Amino acid sequence: MTKLERVFVAMILGTALLAGGMAPSRAAQELRLSTFVPPVHVIYREILVPWAAEVEKATKGEVKVTLYPSMQLGGKPPELFRQAQDGVVDLVFTLPGYTSPAFPRTQLIELPGLKPDGLAATNMMWDVLDPYLLPEYAGTKVIALWGAEDAGLMSRGKAFRSMDDLKGLRLRAPSAQQAKQLQAMGSVPIAAPITEVYPGLERGTMDGAMVPFTTILDFRLGEVARGFTISGPIFGRSAFLIVMNQKKYESLSPAARAAIDKLSGRGLSLKATEVYIKRAEEAVKSVRGKADVVTLSAAEQQRIGRTLRPIIDEWIKESESKGIPAREMLKRAGYAH
Repeated sequence: MTKLERVFVAMILGTALLAGGMAPSRAAQELRLSTFVPPVHVIYREILVPWAAEVEKATKGEVKVTLYPSMQLGGKPPELFRQAQDGVVDLVFTLPGYTSPAFPRTQLIELPGLKPDGLAATNMMWDVLDPYLLPEYAGTKVIALWGAEDAGLMSRGKAFRSMDDLKGLRLRAPSAQQAKQLQAMGSVPIAAPITEVYPGLERGTMDGAMVPFTTILDFRLGEVARGFTISGPIFGRSAFLIVMNQKKYESLSPAARAAIDKLSGRGLSLKATEVYIKRAEEAVKSVRGKADVVTLSAAEQQRIGRTLRPIIDEWIKESESKGIPAREMLKRAGYAH
């Protein structure tokens, strides 16, 4: 090779190396996650934020999850699932119970007294997810699905010591099935997202609420409620859901999808349940000595359980009339009917 040829080859190689060095790296694909909870909420802090960071790390920066709390992307809490389904946003953290009629199968977790604690309820949901619940989440990829800690009762006044104390009172209900439970005990249920409970109790448009007790801290309900009734596992539970738009999920690279799958599912769901249970314990501790806190007696829990039992039979009848295999679902869930 002549000197001139060597110079020519060097110029070509230098240009190629320069072009390679100047080529832009693959831009991260942003996923926008919308939710109704504020940044101080325990799930936002201990589940959503770490999960987003883990996804970015596991995908080596290919995927970046940006969180938008407090409905910053617009809409109302009951609209969140549909926003993810339609691709208005990429991911949401929400409650199916806000639009219970759209989730008749998921109402399983809202039935009274099926499981002794939130962890058992979460496992139940994953046991029946495929094939029973998946049709309700069409158009989305389920990232996490879990059950709350025991639902309790809050009051603007003294804590409720029996279901007789509920008669005629206006109480917030988290979902359709839990509204039926309040009605069976003689109260007037009010359908409202958790964000409306604080002003409802403060202004007196609600006399009380059925809620998971994490809300004492996460939604500052300890500031407006004066009575707290620890009920045990006799009521239905709220279901919580993180989903991604299915088309957005499928648009990701195989490696990114595999990373997200590994960080999601039953494991993430049980972790979220554990976070809620721990937070509920902290929340109850925060109001002891400052408010009227009582635990329903075993006899009263059994009495309420007998009163609510027909609601399960009613759900079976209504569901099967719509073609939903309710008895099969309960059997898979480990409930002896």
